[in-house]
Amino acid sequence: MPRGGRRESSGRKLKWNLGKTKAVRIPEAIADTILEVARRLDEGESINSVIIPSSEILTVQLSPDELGEFKGHSKYSSA
Repeated sequence: MPRGGRRESSGRKLKWNLGKTKAVRIPEAIADTILEVARRLDEGESINSVIIPSSEILTVQLSPDELGEFKGHSKYSSA
């Protein structure tokens, strides 16, 4: 009976359904969120259900006068 060598189904089992992995560097502040998104995608969720579509993001309408205040200008200044 031969010994040694490669055997089918031996070794570590993959933790990801999508196959090989790649190491990346991301900020610690968002690492858990990114990992959760990756796991949901790996489990088969569509990217549209995982990431908020831009059409659903709350937008705030500002008038040009209000916008000027955020740029460091007062609405009462002539600049």
